[in-house]
Amino acid sequence: MSVNSANIFQTLILRIRTGIVLLLLGIVLFTDGNSVYAIDYFEINNPKFVPVKVGLAADSSAETTSVQNVLKANLEKVLFFQIIKGTKEEFEQNEEVFFHLQMALKRNPDQLEITLWTQGEKSPLSQKLFALEEAQDLRKLGLELADWFVEKTLNFKGVSTSRIAYTAQKINRRKNILLSSYDGTVKKRFSYNLGSNNLASWSFDNKNILYTTFTRSSVQLTIQLSKRLRAKILTFPAGFQPLGASWRKDGKSILLTLMKQGNSDIYSYNLADAKLERIFAWKSLETSPQMSPNGQKIAFVSDSARPQRPQIYIYNLITNKTERVTFRGSYNSSPKWSPDGSQLIYERQKKGFFQLYKYTLLTRRHLQLTFGRYDSEKPDWSPNGKQIVFSAKKKKVSKLYYISAFGGRAVRVTANDNSIAETNPVWSK
Repeated sequence: MSVNSANIFQTLILRIRTGIVLLLLGIVLFTDGNSVYAIDYFEINNPKFVPVKVGLAADSSAETTSVQNVLKANLEKVLFFQIIKGTKEEFEQNEEVFFHLQMALKRNPDQLEITLWTQGEKSPLSQKLFALEEAQDLRKLGLELADWFVEKTLNFKGVSTSRIAYTAQKINRRKNILLSSYDGTVKKRFSYNLGSNNLASWSFDNKNILYTTFTRSSVQLTIQLSKRLRAKILTFPAGFQPLGASWRKDGKSILLTLMKQGNSDIYSYNLADAKLERIFAWKSLETSPQMSPNGQKIAFVSDSARPQRPQIYIYNLITNKTERVTFRGSYNSSPKWSPDGSQLIYERQKKGFFQLYKYTLLTRRHLQLTFGRYDSEKPDWSPNGKQIVFSAKKKKVSKLYYISAFGGRAVRVTANDNSIAETNPVWSK
């Protein structure tokens, strides 16, 4: 919609005063001495946000159809869009379709021309040519196009090329780490160790994945290159049993929970020389350490306030001070840092079910994100901080879901059948 600059700023001031964070969309148009702005906004931070309808028009070539399918699968996972197929003429007559994309195949050289329109505008919002080099690049092109569309319309980076590592388990079988594409259409097994593999953690550069292997006689920590199957088993002094680990910012060391004589503490472990350094020496149980993106803080779980009632804490490596974060609920766990380090996502048991909560460090406010009468557990952030992946047991087995970082509806990540339980998802950085 087109409005003058004064009305725009009045609208923005009104919205900001009411506490609504706005996502501004559109393009600024300049005429002569008077500036005319064409601008639109969507309140994506509202849990009741209704997905914006996006029209998708393309010619009938095999190449555009393949790209179109990849684009649709990825944009629908973003949660902010509803994709509708049709023609440009149909979309122009449908006021509910806010954006529409037109795809056309060009020859000599082979290129895919993409034109992005907004409803009611005579000129396209954006246009781009994507090179078509080989047939096997069509999926890659679809992913690139999905991220391009997200950045043009929502003004933040897309995550179509990111991956989810998670634990998969068939009924009465061992657990294994699997990798899934963002749209859930490409899955592959990652761990092949004998035993049950669980609790994956991506390094900050995405080059390695750390996970825990449980056998009948031992518990081991394994590091594996994210693009290769070669694995390295970590060693620990006699009497120590690892329970889980995550990466430090430098990639040269890890944070881990070690159990010894019935007590669990958090350590730093140097990968080059296997040197251990205990970070906490409390008499209580400490678990689930997570390094902040800037490498200055560690979020962790402890039952020091009351035995067997874990709460979340933050330890500042610069000041050596520890701050308790959660005070409500008898069971708070699984903290994960947002990509900018300003928030934590975690799980809390409430009325018999685990629900997801978000904590903002600056305001010290906690916001409940899920409300179902089923367990929602083990959340993690998308690389752009706009979505959360988690595991929920809505029926007999747990499945992976995406939810907006502001709450609202959830969508399935994969299409695995009901014989496979999906738990402990972690998002690549």
